[in-house]
Amino acid sequence: MQTEATLEELASQLASSPVAFGTDNPLNAELGPALEAALADANTDAFAPVGMIVLEQTPPVIADLRDLAQDAAAETGLDTVLVRTPQVAVGVSDSLTRAQVERGERTMVAEPDYVVGVHAFADAANTFSVNWPLTVAVAVLVLAAVATAAALSARHGD
Repeated sequence: MQTEATLEELASQLASSPVAFGTDNPLNAELGPALEAALADANTDAFAPVGMIVLEQTPPVIADLRDLAQDAAAETGLDTVLVRTPQVAVGVSDSLTRAQVERGERTMVAEPDYVVGVHAFADAANTFSVNWPLTVAVAVLVLAAVATAAALSARHGD
């Protein structure tokens, strides 16, 4: 079993390519160009430039992947960094909200095909979503204000 690359090695790879690999797997020669094309073709304009780190193993502490993504973004100046393992997809972004990133992560990890997962992340991250709890709370407050005003008006009208 190979050990995963260091942050410095991954950042060096990201300096010359939008995709970095944690190990020197023979499949990387085919997967790398496919992921580069997916990153170029996906709708990432709102959170570009994007880099992706592919690891063969998931660490025992998932939060370490978010730290890796954050450190890689800081080292490389990338706006968005995605980290993908066979079990986990993690992202960090300066332009996307936490909710957008999490939506993208969920759709990305649901795709076993990493290339399809890149498109799924971009589509989900760009999707507008209504904050329903806030919308309901505002509607309740407006209705309460209207009811109060109507009650006061009726009371003064008598």
